Amino acid sequence: MKIDLKIQTILLILYHSICFSELVRPFQGQELNYIHVLFEWEQEPDVTHYQIELIELSSNSTFIIDSLSTNLFIDRSNISWNRVYQWRVRSLLQSNEYGDWTEPAIFITKESKLHYVNITNYQDSLIQDGLTMVGGPNPIRHTVVIDRYGNEIWNDGEFSFKINHVDDYGAIYGNSDHLFPDYSASKINYDMDFLWRSDQEVDPHELKETSRNTFFTLKNIFSNGPIPSDVSMVDQFRDLGFLADDTTNEFPWYGQEIIEFDQDNNIIWSWDPFEHFSLDDHDRHGHTWEQAYMSMKYDWTHSNSIYFDEEESAIYLSSRHLSRITKIDYPSGNVIYNIGLPSDYIDSGDSCIGNELLFNFQHHIEKLPNGNFTLFDNGNISNYLFDHGLRMSRAIEFQVVGDTVSNMIWSYSLPNTLFGRAGGSMQVLENNNRLIYTRGNSFGAANNPTIIEVTNEQEVVWKLRAPSYYAWYRAFRIPSIHPDAFSVLVDSFTSITMDETTFDGIILKDENTIEVSIKNESDYDQPYFYKIKDDRMWVDTFTGTAIINAGETLELRLDILSNGQNRKNPFTDIDITVIPTKHSYAKKYLKFRCYDRSYTRMAENDIDTMINGHDNSPNPFNPVTNIRYELLQKTKVNIVIFDINGRKVKDLLKREQEAGIKSVKWNATDNNGRQVSAGLYFYTLEAGSITTNGKMLLLK
Repeated sequence: MKIDLKIQTILLILYHSICFSELVRPFQGQELNYIHVLFEWEQEPDVTHYQIELIELSSNSTFIIDSLSTNLFIDRSNISWNRVYQWRVRSLLQSNEYGDWTEPAIFITKESKLHYVNITNYQDSLIQDGLTMVGGPNPIRHTVVIDRYGNEIWNDGEFSFKINHVDDYGAIYGNSDHLFPDYSASKINYDMDFLWRSDQEVDPHELKETSRNTFFTLKNIFSNGPIPSDVSMVDQFRDLGFLADDTTNEFPWYGQEIIEFDQDNNIIWSWDPFEHFSLDDHDRHGHTWEQAYMSMKYDWTHSNSIYFDEEESAIYLSSRHLSRITKIDYPSGNVIYNIGLPSDYIDSGDSCIGNELLFNFQHHIEKLPNGNFTLFDNGNISNYLFDHGLRMSRAIEFQVVGDTVSNMIWSYSLPNTLFGRAGGSMQVLENNNRLIYTRGNSFGAANNPTIIEVTNEQEVVWKLRAPSYYAWYRAFRIPSIHPDAFSVLVDSFTSITMDETTFDGIILKDENTIEVSIKNESDYDQPYFYKIKDDRMWVDTFTGTAIINAGETLELRLDILSNGQNRKNPFTDIDITVIPTKHSYAKKYLKFRCYDRSYTRMAENDIDTMINGHDNSPNPFNPVTNIRYELLQKTKVNIVIFDINGRKVKDLLKREQEAGIKSVKWNATDNNGRQVSAGLYFYTLEAGSITTNGKMLLLK
């Protein structure tokens, strides 16, 4: 169904264009590029559970989502593309009654992007749970996420984003045509917010982030080199006037330097292949010199993948046109080893390790937690390397022992109908299956883009086939979208009523503790930084970092300092900051007002014998009230008036007084002599080391 979303919703959005302080996301009028929708709202007091009402406005279909224990919920079943929805929340109170609905908010889901794909589930029980993210340059640069049945869950909207990498915490890296070339390396979230992007054109193949929040990518770098005399097209080059004599540096060559950006786009490190590789090493049997003749520049290395191992401080670089994996010491830049073809295929082959692996024109080098490596072996010259004489692609896993010896651990050969001369990826999944993507674009044939999931025993359990006009780059299995989802709840958050005035806050329990729970609502294990403090030093500042497993909760117990000099006021504001350190844009800053229990129940039985009784009269009053108390001995007395927000209004008395019955008048003015507004006020009465308090209601 086609609908004009903007026309249909503009009046609704205007009608509801008020401040939705209770609903966090989707916010009013938000347009979503996904249908697994995260709903989040502010914590409400005295709640046992929450309930969401979701209405699809064109059909008036209503969905009720019940029994939600936190203030965050991800709906994975009720929402479709190209629709307009209204949502609101209410709470089930401890009294077993429902509270009022929040004001509603309206959101829109955009149009889907993926055309028909064919899915085959061969062994549903053996498939790794999760979603599949795939992206590439054709028909236009794009990325989509689908479920195991081929349903589109997320897309990149209008930003023409191509996925390169998803890290262990769900962060997304790639490149975008948006405002090209400034976004040719980009980090995004699932709302298509650009969290970092290059400010210059770089190579689109790779982007990796370090724990120091720096970024490795690739960039073309040029130098002149010779035209070899033993490659195809040599006669055509000579017809153009080139010598093509192996030694004359007469033709533009380019490779990819590795560059490291800081957060501010300063280049803080680089590695130049012209300084570390020999020009004698070049492709002899592939298609690269035909392309050079057509473009009049030689794509020498065509580096397409980086893996940075922070533990051993080494970079692994895949140079496709050299059929080479290079281990580079960081930061010295020294080459530790090359894995490559034998000398029959490249000049320095005898000095390489791993000649027996025979991968060629490869993509997507990755290192596993066990130290093994994986890559997608495109196999562009496999017809020369293997006895079968066919061009065939493989997914392989291998190990390197002592930087000197390599061993093949696992390989899967695709049928030659799925030979992919460009693109391709391999991922080892949590259940030890392998997700393999091939473009299926053999020379001269139509694309046959295919993703398969294969068990370690080489049984195909899942397959996706896309139309031939799709050309993808890499595919990833991810647990879910919304890796930034988490909730923060505080116990004892309640509605407090005093003299017909109601406000929300935390009342201290008898044991003087507050409990804060941080729940990881995502499907990724995530590290969180937290800091809890208050403005009157009722609690010691509480900070730390913790890894919370997917779906689990961290409980923090705050011990309130004992009653004393820090408890002179009726309440304090507790500030809670929680930052998912791998998704810092999603940080939460919450403020809760915490009330001393004695102020809310006017308990006076614990007051020391320094003071014998206290009250104010009249109460309610207008415009004058008297605070009365009896001192049992000579002492310093300090009386301060506060409003309901904890702001000091009046320093009423501060001096030493003799023992006896006392009375101090307050005429409803502040320290500047101005009349204060009607409402509830608190006073603190400090006599020596003893502090007590009261409340009074000013009428107008």
